[in-house]
Amino acid sequence: MSQKIMDGIGIQSLENAFSILEEVKKENQPLTLTELSQRVGMPKNNLKKYLVSFVNIGVLNFDDVKKTYNFGSKLIELGLNALNRLDISSIIDSYMLKIKDEFNQSSVLAIWTEKGPMISKYQSSGRSINVEIEIGYYPSFLGSSVGKCFAAYLPAELTKDLMDQEIENYDLKKENVLEELYQIKKDGFSTRDDYFGDLPGSNSISCPIFDHSGKMIAAIGLIGFSNELITDTDLALRMREIAEQVSSQLAYQA
Repeated sequence: MSQKIMDGIGIQSLENAFSILEEVKKENQPLTLTELSQRVGMPKNNLKKYLVSFVNIGVLNFDDVKKTYNFGSKLIELGLNALNRLDISSIIDSYMLKIKDEFNQSSVLAIWTEKGPMISKYQSSGRSINVEIEIGYYPSFLGSSVGKCFAAYLPAELTKDLMDQEIENYDLKKENVLEELYQIKKDGFSTRDDYFGDLPGSNSISCPIFDHSGKMIAAIGLIGFSNELITDTDLALRMREIAEQVSSQLAYQA
């Protein structure tokens, strides 16, 4: 998620310091003073003062032989602590409210369980008539947009049995299923444009959410009636953008 900018006067030197860390992050190998100076655009004399402080507090390590700087144990400790404080349920509410306000539609969050995708959160559109789904509901794996997200992104060993079962139950053609899942993974979103089994609503758009390890951990979906929710590309891309913001807040890097 793009970081919110607070009103007020900040500390410029602190912002400069973090720009140095950003440059270290971009590289897969330690950097010398000269290399960092070129990347940050800061004179070596000024940059060296920041680096000395970073090394002293353990944010950076200095290799005295190679004369290079890399992330230190203190920064790793802080990063791991931040990751431990983050989980999808603690940050998703504001995004689901954003969907409600922007699209005037209901939304859901689905997580993966041993029984397949399960609705773990629901946000009503707030209108007098809207699509409702109970928390704990298990939507179809291959018939729902959230289910198809998981089918496209999760490892095959986790989904094969459920996929085979639904292909048989709903008399689906496996080649058609695989072709659709390939397209979902290419586009970054899945859609449903008609009624399927006992699924609430007739139209939906869903997008995957990833954690810091790159694993898909949830799907966020927009649901509505066919006369109100048109699953066009622009709407799907906007939903994908919101899902990417959630993934970014969970420290996912594409």
